[in-house]
Amino acid sequence: MSNPITRRELFRTGAAASASLLIGSAVMARTYAANEKIRFVNIGIGGMGGKGVGVASREQIIAAADVDTKHAARTIQRVKDKFPDAKIYTDYRKLFDEQKDVDAAWVATPDHHHFPATVRAIDAGLAVYCEKPLTHDLYEVRKLREMAKAKKVATQMGNQGHSGPHVRLLCEWIWQGTLGDVTEAHVRPPYNKMDFGSRDPGKPADVPQGLDWDLWQGPVKEREFRTGIVPAKWRGWMPYGTGLLGDWFCHNADGAVWGLKLYEADTCEVECVGEEPNTTNWPHGVRVSWKFPKRGNMVPCTLRWSSGTYNDKPMPPTVDPKLVKAVAKHPSAYFGTKGMAVSGWWMNGVRLFPESFMKEVGKPKEVIPRSKGHEADFLNAVRTGERSSADFDYSARLTEIMLVGNVANLVRDKLTYDFRTGKFTNSAKANALVKRAPRKGWEFGYV
Repeated sequence: MSNPITRRELFRTGAAASASLLIGSAVMARTYAANEKIRFVNIGIGGMGGKGVGVASREQIIAAADVDTKHAARTIQRVKDKFPDAKIYTDYRKLFDEQKDVDAAWVATPDHHHFPATVRAIDAGLAVYCEKPLTHDLYEVRKLREMAKAKKVATQMGNQGHSGPHVRLLCEWIWQGTLGDVTEAHVRPPYNKMDFGSRDPGKPADVPQGLDWDLWQGPVKEREFRTGIVPAKWRGWMPYGTGLLGDWFCHNADGAVWGLKLYEADTCEVECVGEEPNTTNWPHGVRVSWKFPKRGNMVPCTLRWSSGTYNDKPMPPTVDPKLVKAVAKHPSAYFGTKGMAVSGWWMNGVRLFPESFMKEVGKPKEVIPRSKGHEADFLNAVRTGERSSADFDYSARLTEIMLVGNVANLVRDKLTYDFRTGKFTNSAKANALVKRAPRKGWEFGYV
């Protein structure tokens, strides 16, 4: 008599594809016995990583890694209190070399470590939850999408609003023709109080106690430690973060990319104007514009990002002048030939605009399955093989569009990008920024 096959023997089975309104196919899932826990490794457990530890603690944490043992001290203790046998690392490369009996990885590092950690997890056949943006560079995001598809692992990016009901309402209104042909969408980040990145090159300083500065730099060219980087200001540093655009685009532009099916575009044109970057830090006040061609039954459209001194976007001429200020204050706005829609931070508070239009139209027909929650969505995907809502097939393209904007932020020429090849068709300078050369010891995934 043969023994039953369990996930411990790495048996994988197919699962039915999720709703056709989402992108791609179902993942391959390991089988789980009743009440069996998902075995996690957590990479980056300070800051946002604490949330990942909270989710994984309801399952089982096998190991965790963080380069800053002082900043992550309380979270490390939380892990050890609940999972005394969990091993704590400073170098996640060693973790992946040693820990083999694992199901999933939760990656909550700074942006420049997202790819090196995630590519190792996918290569090991693990399901992966990675905070946004998915990667720092264009090559990296395309590589992760390709690998996740090949390995058929469950994935999710941490743009939590994508699992909410409001972004689904927006998509349903757009797809059902309520707004008519949407020709323009506007997106902006919060005002200065929620700009977490430094725009200052800082000053040389002593490395804080408990921080392994060499490991923190990871694949990036080695440099001296400076003020204004850790624990969170790295977001504004070009080698480590992706600036305001990287911090907020995957949240507030999610409705435009999903609802307008920008992920289906073969090409786009992009340009950036405004404050110039310095040699180390992303600029704050910029305007980025992407022009997308026709996509299926979607007409050509323009997506505009505005931040800092450019936070007030020029309205399309079809907007009633009496409504301009009211529309402009929303983080996202969508302009169609029949009407407008607006949304709040993280895609919350979606509604038609003005209020009289909302009352006239009412709610759309519900055609997109509702989610039980972003993290719950991921755990379900791990267990069942069903699609998670923001898996890498979708979220990699969302991130790719943002990263194209950041290249324009640096080059400041009008660029044309080919999503089929991952290259700019008219700029060698822009193509030189598609893939960075990793530091020695960090080549995995780049070669």
